[in-house]
Amino acid sequence: MKRIGVIALTIAAAFAAAPVWAAGSGGASGLSSSSRPKVDPAKAFSDGVEALQAKDYKKAEKQFRDVLSVAPKHPEANYYMALARIGGGKTKSAVRYLETAIEERPNFTEARERLALVQIELGDPVVARDQLVAIEAKKAECAAAGDCDEAYTARIDTAIARINEALAAPPVEPEENDGNDEETTDEDQASLFFAPRDAGVERYAAAVRLINEHRFKEAIEDLNKADAIVGPHPDILNYLGYSHRKLGLMDKAQDYYRAALAIDPDHKGANEYLGELYLEIGDVGKAKRQLARLEDICVFGCAEREDLARLIARREGAVASN
Repeated sequence: MKRIGVIALTIAAAFAAAPVWAAGSGGASGLSSSSRPKVDPAKAFSDGVEALQAKDYKKAEKQFRDVLSVAPKHPEANYYMALARIGGGKTKSAVRYLETAIEERPNFTEARERLALVQIELGDPVVARDQLVAIEAKKAECAAAGDCDEAYTARIDTAIARINEALAAPPVEPEENDGNDEETTDEDQASLFFAPRDAGVERYAAAVRLINEHRFKEAIEDLNKADAIVGPHPDILNYLGYSHRKLGLMDKAQDYYRAALAIDPDHKGANEYLGELYLEIGDVGKAKRQLARLEDICVFGCAEREDLARLIARREGAVASN
């Protein structure tokens, strides 16, 4: 495996400046904006988090809608959109965002807790109990594996206690509202995992080191943490794809590569690695299409194009010799 290193040195500057278009890991630079989405999802994510912290739910909803227009399955963006909807008094419409967040990240305790509380408020305790059971199962699974850290256990215990308390309370008849009379409480805000952007950079750099050590499961944990803080960024998504591919999880890897390319179609790293994935699953034709894409991007040549071309030639040579 080729060693990954340059991006760890450039990513801090890319994140600190907020734009999503990173200069490293095959990120595009000096490209026509016409090939990119109009929305910068990482910037919109950051602005949405800031608005949510300020309880400006209308602005937060707009920002997260922009994020989801580019990255519709991003777990934290869906979760925060749900909180913005709840804060604006649109509780019922928050359900689908919470369900998407959980579908994409089954161990998303905060999303499961919030969905349970919402369903209790909407008069459906059965769904709430399902979420409670799921959270308790995650706790048992973690305990059995012996890898529960103290913070994770505390978060799960808090979620379980809050759901049980809500289930034990007398039922309240759900009321319709005009979308202007509900707010998330200070307790809701305290439960959020907002973190400084620099913390996302640190988690990303840690993941790069783990990838270089072939510790892909641990790298995925750090990449997910970076993703939760920074928002959808093609470099993070690219390495999530890479790490999942190295673990043999090809479908998940393809999803991450495609998510990276939806944000930055000219991302050299994601185009190369998607081509490598196609080679690994035996689809040389699609790998060649990725090579052609890199030839369009790398007018004056680039390492990503050369690496993929070499792998394709090697695969075709091996087939011919057989």
